[in-house]
Amino acid sequence: MRKWMPLQGSFIEDRENLIFQGTTQQSFTGQSLNPLKFQIAPDGMVLFEDMVSNGSMEACVKFDNFEVGDLAQIIFNYQNDNYFMCAGVTNTLQKYSFSLIDGQQSRIIYAAGSTDELPMSEFHIKIQLIGSFLELHINGIRVFTSAIPFLVNQTQVGIWVKSKGKVSISNFKTNYKRPEAFIVSQFGDYYDVLYDEVIKPICEELNYNPVRGDEVASCTLILNDIVTSIRNASVIIADITPDNPNVFYEVGYAHALAKPTILLCEKGIRDKLPFDVSGFRTIFYDNSIGGKRQIEEKLKDHLQNINYSNFI
Repeated sequence: MRKWMPLQGSFIEDRENLIFQGTTQQSFTGQSLNPLKFQIAPDGMVLFEDMVSNGSMEACVKFDNFEVGDLAQIIFNYQNDNYFMCAGVTNTLQKYSFSLIDGQQSRIIYAAGSTDELPMSEFHIKIQLIGSFLELHINGIRVFTSAIPFLVNQTQVGIWVKSKGKVSISNFKTNYKRPEAFIVSQFGDYYDVLYDEVIKPICEELNYNPVRGDEVASCTLILNDIVTSIRNASVIIADITPDNPNVFYEVGYAHALAKPTILLCEKGIRDKLPFDVSGFRTIFYDNSIGGKRQIEEKLKDHLQNINYSNFI
């Protein structure tokens, strides 16, 4: 079995299964079934050796009895046991949720499922993180897709369970996929050189998979490919030096999706940025040998400084 470490609660290893031993369940504050805001009282929490920011995580979780207030959530974007993100099944008013745990509060980012009772106590939970979107699958059914309002860091992942009785955890699997950086720019001449010699190597050095619109191989409409690439990307890098309507369209769509976006602009070509993009992080560069070195350093700094707290 893969390496694991308990953070809270009592666990034992039984062959390929982890067994949470169960504890006395603490009551929620306020309305006991309100999933929107409650004091966190995690009964069992365990981390695995896998590290994921983009890709998939899945596990089978079996309760002795799935009672009101019980939950099974996959943990990701883990900073500490008081700050992480999670998604899975929760026996409250809404049965499937995606949450940010911040200190002693739970912020529901998305929830679904208003049925009174779930007719099972065993769940196969799968999360897919694709760029800034999360898909939650329960027992092979996709129950919802939600936007993630910030970039997910590559951190260790785990399981959070809550139950008075025992809970069995098995078949925990991950599939890490390198996050994509979608490059928006005019094609040809200097912009090809900038991409090939500066942007692409820096992205690869920082573990991003760089993708540009002319590199997408597909038989669908070009605009559909670009929209899909922007949706799937974790970060957008856009050169807005020339007045290119296609570039600004793609930047606008990225901003509408709350994508972390880094703008590039050559000095001397624009006296100032258009008003609608003037507030975003922008790297101004010189088209020279010295300018190449400068944009390399600044792009690396910008990419390294994008993290879970960077809201757009």
